[in-house]
Amino acid sequence: MKYVKDKELLIIITIYIFITINLIIKDMVLYVNVINPIFWGTILIYLIWNIKKYYIRFNVNKKYFIAIFIISCVHVVAYFYIGFIFGFSKSPYNHDILSILENTITRLLPIISIEITRAVIVTRNKNSKLILVITTILLILAEINYSVLMTNRKELFEYIFSDVVSIISHGILSTYLTLKGSYLLPVIYRLLNKVIMLLLPILPNINWFLSGSINVISSVVVYILYKYEFIKENKDIRKQKNNLKSKISYTLAISLSVALICFMIGIFKHEPIAILSNSMAPTFNRGDVVVFEKLKEEQLKEISIGTIIIYTIGDQNIAHRIVDVKKENGIVLYKTKGDFNNMEDKEEVQINQIKGVYKLHIKYIGFPSVWLYDFFNNESAKVETK
Repeated sequence: MKYVKDKELLIIITIYIFITINLIIKDMVLYVNVINPIFWGTILIYLIWNIKKYYIRFNVNKKYFIAIFIISCVHVVAYFYIGFIFGFSKSPYNHDILSILENTITRLLPIISIEITRAVIVTRNKNSKLILVITTILLILAEINYSVLMTNRKELFEYIFSDVVSIISHGILSTYLTLKGSYLLPVIYRLLNKVIMLLLPILPNINWFLSGSINVISSVVVYILYKYEFIKENKDIRKQKNNLKSKISYTLAISLSVALICFMIGIFKHEPIAILSNSMAPTFNRGDVVVFEKLKEEQLKEISIGTIIIYTIGDQNIAHRIVDVKKENGIVLYKTKGDFNNMEDKEEVQINQIKGVYKLHIKYIGFPSVWLYDFFNNESAKVETK
């Protein structure tokens, strides 16, 4: 660290992380509303006060800024559009003047300070890969909510995938954009998305898996686009050709990833669920994935005895075979049974509970879901899951 410029900033951030882990666990509200904004606000004031010492020439190519603004807008529009598929819920943020001011201080100020701190350290130590990695890791750790360590396994896992993975992808992307372009690129990208999320009265009602996937894919897309633009500035034609091949490969990979995510979350007509019990053995077994077809209400009324249906009871998904159909007071009721079970299911199924009908199954690939369920609930699974 002898020849590291601004190592005092790295040391301060490291100490802050160790101190605040304990504070966050004890009082998350105090940390978010008081300690964190004061710390990053102080860092920002310090950097501004020493502007001459930390003055750095950044690339100010306007097309980079316009591109990141457009990408951010597209990300927000795409994110909001998902609400038309999964529905909307009321925003958790208040929108009166005082609340907006409070959110600006507690949510936006730290982002600005973190990115300017990143710019100072990264730009002044750009020839040291070790310092770039250390800086990125420290700033990622500084944004994690450690209070989830006190929650149950399921909440911890969901937070890691939805938030921690997003923080990591944003942190890596921010370092790359800062190093290649300007600190303004990650500031624009992160602030625009955050500001709109804070100001919207309603937000898409999406789960942790989709939320994390959107953020990671968005970061990868921004990285690919800017990598192409940065290399295109280089006069080496060979690099440009190689980058074009990489761009095509990345585009295909992202397209397949998006399609897979859309399939898994049920945007398409067919949807998968993991089988967590052996109630339908030998037709399909624990650890298999069943793909079912979603049907309209008119089509559901035509399903007959012998059809395997996927239906819900509460928040549980069940895949069993229809063994009887009857009507009571004009309502169609389905009696179901697992092929491996000795008795019929106790509860009868109505049409509004049915998600779809069995089409095919793929052996073994659902075991990760099985293991996660067992791990979170400390018991073997008895029902199916997404």
